[in-house]
Amino acid sequence: MESNSQYARMDYWDERFQTEKNFEWLSGLNAFQHIITPLFSKDSRIAHIGCGSSQVSMQLWELGYRNITNIDYSQVLIENGRLEYPNMEWISDDITTLINCESSSFDVVFEKATIEAILVTEKSAWEPSDSALHNLENIFSSICRVLKPNGIFISVSFTQPHFRIPALLREKNWSVEMFEFGDTFHYYVYVCRKGNSLNKELADRYSSIAKSWLRPI
Repeated sequence: MESNSQYARMDYWDERFQTEKNFEWLSGLNAFQHIITPLFSKDSRIAHIGCGSSQVSMQLWELGYRNITNIDYSQVLIENGRLEYPNMEWISDDITTLINCESSSFDVVFEKATIEAILVTEKSAWEPSDSALHNLENIFSSICRVLKPNGIFISVSFTQPHFRIPALLREKNWSVEMFEFGDTFHYYVYVCRKGNSLNKELADRYSSIAKSWLRPI
């Protein structure tokens, strides 16, 4: 059996997406719909980054959201998506750059467990490597760049807030909020609002626990 490090390899995903049509990490939209859909309108331009074979975009489409762009670095996945769901936009791109996306072009950027896949080779949740922090800074700055003024980044994650919030605080151009969902196991929705003032209470609460996520590199 291969280790989880395979999730960091593009060839693994390309091979997997040759046959996989639907796989939902963490949960489907129904579990957190009540948290995220009040945050944006049916007219919002939405980017689902690291979309993989998740059905969240399709579920949003069924709810009446018609301006959805799916982004993934697997060209296999993107080509399959274009064939199966031609009414949506599909872009092959790396979320550390989002080089194929225009600046200030989205009202909402959404991801679910993609950041976890990028950090899967990390040895310690308490002491992230310099490369992990560098990747996060690139991801967050790229997301900020493609968001419109006052746009929002929504991250659905199993990573606990004392690790994830300090990481999100590396980006100075947004505020951070946190929501929880789930019954037997709790997941988190992190909402970052571009151009909003930082919640000092939240920052003070979480930046002192796992300090290495905020260390300079």
